[in-house]
Amino acid sequence: MAFVICLLLGATEVFACGCPGSSDTNVSDEVKYAFQKSTVVFAGKAVGFEYRKGIPNQYMESLKKDSGRQVDYETLVVKFQVERWWKGEVTTEIILLTSETKNSDGTGSNSGCDYSFKKGESYLIYANGKGSQLRTDACSRTKLLTKAEADLKILGEGKEPVEKKNEPNKSLDVRAKQLLFKNLRG
Repeated sequence: MAFVICLLLGATEVFACGCPGSSDTNVSDEVKYAFQKSTVVFAGKAVGFEYRKGIPNQYMESLKKDSGRQVDYETLVVKFQVERWWKGEVTTEIILLTSETKNSDGTGSNSGCDYSFKKGESYLIYANGKGSQLRTDACSRTKLLTKAEADLKILGEGKEPVEKKNEPNKSLDVRAKQLLFKNLRG
């Protein structure tokens, strides 16, 4: 009985995923199609996982709207150390969003479509989205790097990641200009 109560208290809603069946295309065509429809393609190692607030989740927002239920939630993100890249603006580090949530009422939700990454493993990732809203799923060609030999042969060597350029702190720039202008005036 205690086991059932624990299951109910820590309930997680899981939503199944239906991937379209593969057609009679060859691997080369599948890789080219996946590459074409992705915004970013890279190889990287999963180095961290964390829940973050402020990332919209389609299911949770729909639940709030339809039921009026106000549940705060955090979305699981996966941090990658980029090893090579083939498409997109890729720096040495990329964050991918998932559909998994941790809710303030002790429940959670996730989708069978989320790709299950493991810390320390390297992957070839075909992601979609813009900027900090990159996602991938189980229906993409995303896979363990050790199982991506055919893809890598077709994609080629790739490029090394670019170091992130530090954005100048605009508030410091404004203060520096004010001091400079003040000193010039007298």
